[in-house]
Amino acid sequence: MAISKLVDALTWAAEAAVDLSAKLHYFAKVDTTGKIDLAADGGPVIGVIHEAAVAGRGVSVQFGGIGKVIAAQTIAIGAILASDNAGKAVPAAVGDWVVGIAISGGDADAVVSFIFASSRRSA
Repeated sequence: MAISKLVDALTWAAEAAVDLSAKLHYFAKVDTTGKIDLAADGGPVIGVIHEAAVAGRGVSVQFGGIGKVIAAQTIAIGAILASDNAGKAVPAAVGDWVVGIAISGGDADAVVSFIFASSRRSA
């Protein structure tokens, strides 16, 4: 069972760059225009989509605490997480931006809980 802990101070909202209405619990990035889009494969992540919306509308992103994310493949408890090319969670590879650590596991398309870590490149 996936859990989350949301603190209002750990959310941010901006305009959706594309239709994100079906992307609740996906990793997000901010594009060069300041809009929210899905995170890319191993790239920087600003947080996870907490309130989804269509393009041009406000999207809320959670960037700290305990969050929930959709798994792209099997995720084990304790896995260090990164984004795949569709904004889903995968185990981080060398050179990926680390997003957090899984505190629940699951198979592909499951919602897993994780603790945010400072987004940075892995060693």
